[in-house]
Amino acid sequence: MKKKLIILYFLLGITTIGFGQEFPEKNKKYDLQIFEFLVSSTEKDSTLLETFLMNIKPFSKWDMRPLKREKVWALDTIHLASEVPNFIWGAFSNKYKISQKESMNMPNQFLGKGVEKRSSLESYLNENLKKIDGLSKLILESKNDIFLSQNNLQRIDNVYKENNRYWKYSIPSDSPFPISNQIETNIKDSYSKKQIKLLELLKDLKIYSAIKTHKGIFYIIDGFTDNSYGYYFNQQGEMEKDNFLFQIMRSEKINKNYFYYVAN
Repeated sequence: MKKKLIILYFLLGITTIGFGQEFPEKNKKYDLQIFEFLVSSTEKDSTLLETFLMNIKPFSKWDMRPLKREKVWALDTIHLASEVPNFIWGAFSNKYKISQKESMNMPNQFLGKGVEKRSSLESYLNENLKKIDGLSKLILESKNDIFLSQNNLQRIDNVYKENNRYWKYSIPSDSPFPISNQIETNIKDSYSKKQIKLLELLKDLKIYSAIKTHKGIFYIIDGFTDNSYGYYFNQQGEMEKDNFLFQIMRSEKINKNYFYYVAN
């Protein structure tokens, strides 16, 4: 019996070490700190629902999905990265007095809108192909991967520009989340002329975000929690379907290098 207990404790110890190595954030409560930060931020600024929905779009300033790991330790267990924004939406939909039924229907309604808009958005891309080709060239040449242009908020990788002020999150080295409860405003970072031109092109083309991967570029026209729809660019004319940040529900080829996609 004693020998069996020793073996059991040994196995439990190995499991704990394994979780600690795979999920170093396990006991740090970064998820709770971020949630409390979002609660206090919305209360402090009396954030309207429309603004909140803008800020939690994929890759916007309150999107806390891990960008480099498909799984994360959050809410005392292991979750897929794509599940994290759904928890945030579930919690805040109640704050904004949206019924559970309505809040659960909104992602499906959003995806339905993405499917319905396919034809008009494909036509829009073909009409503006020269301009979007120029944008793709700029992004491929850039050392950056994340580009965002929303009203008064812009982002290039981890540097944000909001109301003409640059800032970034102070993120612990062992945190898998792209945001935190600490913001640095006294930074020397700024955007170059080429980066500004790129962001202006995004805005001009009515694309709020562009994400460069090792295979191509996702152009996000609109997003809700972890859902999005837009265009995908690939130099070989192949659709990327193995990116955990974009779980492709539907894709159709528009021309040689571009696809229309809907991701959930």
